[in-house]
Amino acid sequence: MTSNINFAGINENFPVAGQDNDTQVFRDNFSLIKENFRYSYNEITSLQSNTAKLNAENDFGGSIITGAVFVDNRDRVHSYSTIAESQPLAVYEVDYGQGNYQIFRVNKDINLQFTNFPISSGVGKVTLELYGDDGVSPRTITLITEGGTSFKRSRVTATNGGIVNFPNPLQVQSSTNPVIIEVWRYNSTTIYLNYVGNFV
Repeated sequence: MTSNINFAGINENFPVAGQDNDTQVFRDNFSLIKENFRYSYNEITSLQSNTAKLNAENDFGGSIITGAVFVDNRDRVHSYSTIAESQPLAVYEVDYGQGNYQIFRVNKDINLQFTNFPISSGVGKVTLELYGDDGVSPRTITLITEGGTSFKRSRVTATNGGIVNFPNPLQVQSSTNPVIIEVWRYNSTTIYLNYVGNFV
C-alpha cells in the first residue's frame, strides 16, 4: 500500500538559532507531526491486521497468491474419532474445512457426505484414509450427495478382470490397512472420486 506519511513537509531547519522564529511554523510542524503519527497508527494497525504472520495462523480469505515457490509444506491431517456402533448418526460429514487429508475409522456401516467444498474459484481436494474394525464382516461406507450433485468415479479393474466404476458403497475391514480415495470438486453439480487403492 502507498503510505500517507508526509515527512518531507516537516521543516527540519526550524527553529533557526539566534533569531526570532515565527510561531506559526512551530504550529505547522507540530500539526504535521501529529498528522503523521495518526497515519502511522492507522497504517501499522492495518499491517498488523491484514498481513501474513509467522507466529499465528493466517486466513487469506480467498485472495490469490501468485509467484510463490513452496518448499517443505504439508497438508493438514484431521483424524476423526472412531465411529462406533453406539453412535446414533447415520450420516457423517467430510468437511473440507477440516483439512486436505482426513481419516475415518468405522465400527459400523455409515454414509459419508461432502460439505463445504468450494464450488467456484478453484478446486477443493481431499484425500480420505478409511479403516474398518477387523470384524468378521466388512463395514460398508456409502458416499452420498445432496442438492442435485452427482458423482463421477474413476474406473478400476474388477475381480473378473473387467473395468468398472469403483464401487459405491465401498467396504472397509482392516484397522491397519486403509482404503484410500481422492475427492475433488470445483462446481455445484459434480464431485469427482478417484479410487487410489487398498493399501497393505
